[in-house]
Amino acid sequence: MTDVTGFGLLGHLSEMCEASDASAVVHFEKVPTIDRGILDYYLERKCVPGGTLRNWDSYGHKIAGADDYKRNILADPQTSGGLLVAVEPGMEASFRKEAAGEGFMLEPFGFFIEKQDVLITVV
Repeated sequence: MTDVTGFGLLGHLSEMCEASDASAVVHFEKVPTIDRGILDYYLERKCVPGGTLRNWDSYGHKIAGADDYKRNILADPQTSGGLLVAVEPGMEASFRKEAAGEGFMLEPFGFFIEKQDVLITVV
C-alpha cells in the first residue's frame, strides 16, 4: 500500500512494481477520477501541472499504452489523499468486505503480472 501523492498514480505503481519484481496492467476506464467532463475541460485547454511532465520524464519509458490524455491523468502530481492498495487475489473479497464495513467502496482497476520488459501497461 502507498499513498498517491506528487509522483502520480503511475509513479507510485511503478515503485510498487519494482519493489515486488512484477509488472502491472491498469484498466484506464476503471481508475477513479473527478468528473471526466471537468478533466476534459482543462485538458482540452492544455491546463496540466508542470509536475505531470516532470513525472512522465522520469518514468514514462517504463510505461506502455498511455497516450497524452491518459498520461496527463495518470502522471498528475496533484493528490487527493488516495491510497493505492495491492491485494492478493485470493484475499480480494475479504479485503473489499472489510473496507466496505469501514465505509469504503473500493473497485479494482488493475492487477500485477509476472515481470515484463514494460513495467506498466495501460489498456
